[in-house]
Formats: sequence, C-alpha cells, structure tokens
Amino acid sequence: MKEPVILCVDDEDIVLESLEIELSEKFGEEYMVEIAQSADEALEIIHEMQKEGRDITVVISDYIMPNVKGDELLKRVHQISPKTIKIMLTGQASMEGVTNAINEARLYRYISKPWQKEDLALTIAGANRTFYQDKLLEAQNQQLSQQNQQLKELNNTLEQKVAERTQEIARQNAELQKKNNNITASIRYAQRIQSTMMPSFDNIVADYIETFTFFKPKDIVSGDFYWYSQNVGEDRLLITAVDCTGHGVPGAFMSFIGMEQLTEITNIIQVREADQILNHLHQGVIDILKKDENTVRDGMDLALCIIDKQRKTIDFAGAKNSLIYIQNGELHRIRGDKLPIGGKYLDQTTFTKHTIDVSEPTMCYLFTDGYQDQFGGPNGKKFLKSKFRDLLLSIHQYPIETQRQILSDTLRNWMSFPVKYGEKYRQIDDILVIGFKVDL
Repeated sequence: MKEPVILCVDDEDIVLESLEIELSEKFGEEYMVEIAQSADEALEIIHEMQKEGRDITVVISDYIMPNVKGDELLKRVHQISPKTIKIMLTGQASMEGVTNAINEARLYRYISKPWQKEDLALTIAGANRTFYQDKLLEAQNQQLSQQNQQLKELNNTLEQKVAERTQEIARQNAELQKKNNNITASIRYAQRIQSTMMPSFDNIVADYIETFTFFKPKDIVSGDFYWYSQNVGEDRLLITAVDCTGHGVPGAFMSFIGMEQLTEITNIIQVREADQILNHLHQGVIDILKKDENTVRDGMDLALCIIDKQRKTIDFAGAKNSLIYIQNGELHRIRGDKLPIGGKYLDQTTFTKHTIDVSEPTMCYLFTDGYQDQFGGPNGKKFLKSKFRDLLLSIHQYPIETQRQILSDTLRNWMSFPVKYGEKYRQIDDILVIGFKVDL
C-alpha cells in the first residue's frame, strides 16, 4: 500500500516550511507530506496523488490566499475527495468563511495562527484516525458540531473582550482629556503672565509716535515678544521685537528671560545705547544658560530701536533681524548683525549701532521671521521677505490701525488656500510685526 498524503496549503513560505518540518518529524515514517502555495497547485497535487492511488487523508489550508480563498479550496477538495479531512489553519479567517467551509466542505477543525505544535500534531493524528474509521460521516459531523460550538464561544468571547476594551479606551480617553484640559489651563495661565510682562504700547507717553502691534502666537504662549522702555534717557523711547529660540512653552520661558534681562539692563544697570544694550543682553543670556550645556545654544534674534526726540534720530541695533523704515515713499532696510543674542556664539561681544535721521515723518517696522516664513498661497510656498517688504511699502501711508488690519487680513487669506482634502495651512511659527510712525 502506497503512503497516504498530508497536504498543506499556504501562500507564505515560512508557514509551509514550518508545517512541513513539524509534520514530517511526527508523521514522516507513515505519511507523505506535500505542500502547495495556491489552490490550483493544491488541486493538481490531489489529482496526481489520486492517479497514483494514494489516499489524501488531510488537507490543511490557509484562508487568505491569492485568487481562491481557503473555504472555496476546501469546498473543491470535498467535491473530488469527500473523505479527506479538511482543516483551516489561519489567523485571518472571517466567520463567514469558516462557516462556509463547515457547511460545504465539512471542515474538521479551525486552528488559529500561531499554532501550538503539540495541538497541531494531535489534530493531524486524530484526523488520520478519523479518515480510516468505518463511521466516518458520524464522527465528522460530531467534530464539525463541536467545532461550530467552539467558534460561537470564541465569537462570544471576542465580543466580550471588544466591549471591555472599548470601555477601557473610553476611560483612557476621558483621563487624557482631563489631563489635556489641566495642561491647557496651566498654559493659558502662563499666557496671562506673559501678557502682563509685555507692556502695552497704549501706555507709551509720547505725542510724537503712533504704534500698532500685530502679534499672533503659534500656540497659546509665544517665543516672540515685544517690549518698550522709556527709562533710557530723557525724551528717549526704546522699542524692540524679539524672537526667542523655539515657540510654545519653551519659547515662552526664553521670553521671560529676555524681558527680565531687558528690564535689568535698562532700569537697574541703566545702559542707554542700543548696541550696548544688545551687548549686555548677549552676555546676560549666556550667563544664565551656560549653567546647562544642553541649553547654551538657545538664544534670541531681535531688532531694537531707540527714538531720540531731541536729536530727531533713531538708533538701531539688531541681532540677525532688520529694521525697515520708509521716508518720502522710499523703503530703506538696515540689517542687523549676523549673529544672535546668546546661542553658541559665546565669543561675540560687540553689536553695531546704526543712526538714522527722522527729522521728517518716518514709518518704521520691527518684526520676527514668522510672517515672511509662513506657507500658503496657491502654490504652497513661503510668503518671503520681498513680498513682505512690498506689502509694508504699499500700506505705510494708511492709518496705524488700518495697517495692522491689512497685515492680519493678508496673512489670513494667504493661509486660507486649501492644502488637501479641504484643510488649510497651519501656522508654523510665532508672528510679530511692530509698526510705529515717528513725527518729530
């Protein structure tokens, strides 16, 4: 009598190799173990084995396979070899597929991946015995009934676990939401503190200047901040726009350092010159941050102006950021020094002071890089410095509040172009533009 055949069908090589090794070790002396990677290949092997007069005692099939699924394959196997025991070994079978195999192919058993070696061996041994029993039909029907009950119990268990997991996820989401609300509340409180530390330009006591501030933090708190001081000499006013490293909470902490240092430099040390204020600020930031080697790279970019009413001049000093001013309809740009306040440039000690004549009406702008770097428009590109300068030139003759509104509307329109799926461009950085008109 020729050796009977155990046939394994799966589209994954590693699964077939594992099955072939395990079954050959267990049944190789009495049975021939054949493997197939598809339903068509499996049916060819069955026809060939039948021609050779061999019994196909067991077919072990995966469910998810190319072209023909496992339940359909086992149905065809049942049509050409009804006594063959059919087993489904898979991790992805649907209840419909398993039920179909049970009803139309007399599925012997469903085994989930990954399987237990001992369980698989016992299953195959039992299937082989069943194949040769006289009362095959009765034994097979009983096995299928038991299998169907197991599947129902498994489904009930899975449904219960899904319900429990859903409840657990809902509980976790509620807890995360509570924590998020607490964090947001804390950040909003920090935002109120930051706002009180930034002096309102409405409180400037000077009849020769009009100001506006367009301030739009990326997050609740900001790494950009604006600041002014009238403690830099008689009839002199300091205005500065500062961009700290980072945004959100890290940037806000840096802004606290910057405001505290500027207050100490102008009010306590009483430094009066624009370049010297930047020199002291640079050293002060380094002294504070050098205690932690990981934060010594943090710093600030800023543009600082001191308006002198008696001299009818503006002294400007900048750390990477520029001053734009417009006189008689002509735009001028004074670049700041190329190095930042603080940061990794520890050996930098001197910034440059520039003096401009403002004996005639002059419109000035200090700003961080958030506006010009914002993505948007029909092509999804940055707003760019050149477009920003053109915008300032086009609005400089409007009333102060009108200028601020145009800047706000222009940015909103720029970001309103859809990115994809109806989404709009998100703000990528803090945005700050200060405008002030000097008429001495």
